[in-house]
Amino acid sequence: MFESSVAAFWVLLLCVFIAMTGLGIVSPIIPNYAVELGATGLWLGLIYSGFSITRAILQTPVGRLADRRSKKWIICLGLSFYGLVSLLYPHASSPLQLVLIRLIHGVGSAMVIPVAMAYAVELTPSGREGRYMGMMNTAMFAGFGAGPLLGGYIFELLSLHMVFYSMTALIALSLLLTVLLLPSSEGSSHSRIRESVPLRRILSNRRLLGALIYRVINAMGRGSIMGFLAVFAVQSLGISYSLVGVILALGIFANSFLQTPFGVLADRYNRVMLVIIGTTLSSIGYFCLAGAGGALDLTAARLVISLGGALSLPAMTAIVAEEGREMGTGSTMGVLNTGMSLGQIAGSLISGVIMDLYGIRAAFIMGGLLGIATIPIFYILAH
Repeated sequence: MFESSVAAFWVLLLCVFIAMTGLGIVSPIIPNYAVELGATGLWLGLIYSGFSITRAILQTPVGRLADRRSKKWIICLGLSFYGLVSLLYPHASSPLQLVLIRLIHGVGSAMVIPVAMAYAVELTPSGREGRYMGMMNTAMFAGFGAGPLLGGYIFELLSLHMVFYSMTALIALSLLLTVLLLPSSEGSSHSRIRESVPLRRILSNRRLLGALIYRVINAMGRGSIMGFLAVFAVQSLGISYSLVGVILALGIFANSFLQTPFGVLADRYNRVMLVIIGTTLSSIGYFCLAGAGGALDLTAARLVISLGGALSLPAMTAIVAEEGREMGTGSTMGVLNTGMSLGQIAGSLISGVIMDLYGIRAAFIMGGLLGIATIPIFYILAH
């Protein structure tokens, strides 16, 4: 049983890596594509938050459904939807159309990542949550890091449309591998919950509530990175698309490669303190980002943010995995990812307004302040 679980886990990692590469390939393209279509800072916030709105609405019910149905086929359905909607991007002619496409795209995303994380928890041996969740985070971040690097070069060497078609092709490959190689989760002893655990019981768990609030506020700060870093680099600092892709990729790869060793730390040391230390480092990185004057400054600040994120995320997901085994892995991961989506919605919109009123650097300062604000709240609830 153990060997089959390990094999299934590695197949799941491969499928997630390929899917995340497809998702990340458009990261350096969409913000500037939107600006060319006439998007202001507020429109950029709407474009990024649109993706998160549908995810926020659907992730918890989808997660609860995954506790009673086959996680494999929910993932497959989500990948199919995601790949088809990707074909709409080249046909957008206004910021409003991009918002609508992002809203629809979020439906597919809600069915993939939270359910894949829940499946990973079921395959994780007790006491090794940090290591296994770190490996899952490595697959996600490595794919999302390879995407921007690939996307920047495809855009410059081929065309804008080829970036979006490449996203569709990678999602289709992940779908094929999932269908052919990933076993169903139905045989797992944790894969089916006869009755869904009430949400109030999940939220009454102090550690899970602390994790949820942390994810909401922390994701608000991350909204300034995801929606505005590429615009800042290209339009304020004069950096090329390909170099922006390299900078984004370096940050995400650094985060990715540190997830597994820091996950091992999370199995040995106090997970709450690791989250607090990592969050402090990330906040310092946001402040450095606001003061960046060129590609080197931008890269250094991005790496500091990545270091902090790599230290905190495996510990955070290990806490959720450990607490969520008895309540349904799909439900708990769905709630956690809903919190992240809500934070991204608010963060993207607030960052867009701040950018329009005070400039883009102020949006990064907000990200750092929000990170600092999460520390006492999380410590009180999760300690």
